[in-house]
Amino acid sequence: MRAALVALGLAALCPALAAAAETPSLDARVVAARTGAKNDVALVLMVTADRLDPSALPADAEGCDGSGYARTDDPQQTGCYKIAATENGKPVGGLAYDLMFNHGTTAYLLLRYRTPAGSSAAHSLHLDISFKLWDDVVRSPGAEIALAPGDAFPDAENPWAPLYAFQDRRLNALYDELTSSPKVTGDAELKQLIVQAERDWIALKEADCAAPLAPTPQDQCRTLHTVDRIDQLATLQRSLAEKP
Repeated sequence: MRAALVALGLAALCPALAAAAETPSLDARVVAARTGAKNDVALVLMVTADRLDPSALPADAEGCDGSGYARTDDPQQTGCYKIAATENGKPVGGLAYDLMFNHGTTAYLLLRYRTPAGSSAAHSLHLDISFKLWDDVVRSPGAEIALAPGDAFPDAENPWAPLYAFQDRRLNALYDELTSSPKVTGDAELKQLIVQAERDWIALKEADCAAPLAPTPQDQCRTLHTVDRIDQLATLQRSLAEKP
C-alpha cells in the first residue's frame, strides 16, 4: 500500500518536474562595453534563449524603453524586453535599448544607460532581462557581470564594429577546429576544398560589404555575413562528425 502511494505521488509530481525542466530561460552575455566621459555606458549584449522557438523572441524595439513589457505607444501591445540594471548596488539611470538583430534563438541588443559608479571605476553590473510570452514571463537569472573601466570600442555610434570583431573570432575558432579535425586533416582534397571555399567566401563578403546592395554600414554587413557563415561551417562540422 505504501509503495502504491509513493508511486502515485511520484506520478503526480513528475509532470510538474518535467514542466519545470522545460521552462524557457534567457542567458545574457556582454560582448563589448564602453564607458564615456559623461558616465554614459553602451553595452552590446548577446541574449540567448534556451528551450524556446526563435519566433518567440521580441522582433523589434519600436515603442520599447526597457521599463516594461508593453509598448509605450500602445500599452495593449507587448513584445518588449524588460530590463533592470544596477551597478555596484545602485540603480542605473536613463536606461534604453535597441534591438540590433535576431539570429535563431539569439538576440543582440545595444543597451545604453548612465552609470552611478563613475567612468573611471570598475563596475559590477547586475542585469535582469525578461519578456512576456503569452501569460508567462521568460527571464534571465540575475547575474553579476564585471565591467572594467575604459573603452572596449572607440566609436559609441558604431556598436557593429565590436560585434563584428566578436563574431569574426567565433568564426576563426570554428574554422580552426574544423580544419584541424582528423576527418579533414586525413583527407587532403577535402581540406583544400574547405580552405579555398573560405578564401572565396572572404572575398565575396568584403566585395559585397564594400558596395552593398542595401544602404547597410560595412560593419553591420560583415557581421550578418559572418553569423551566416558560422552556421554553414557548424552544419558542415556536424555532417562530418556523423559520418563513420
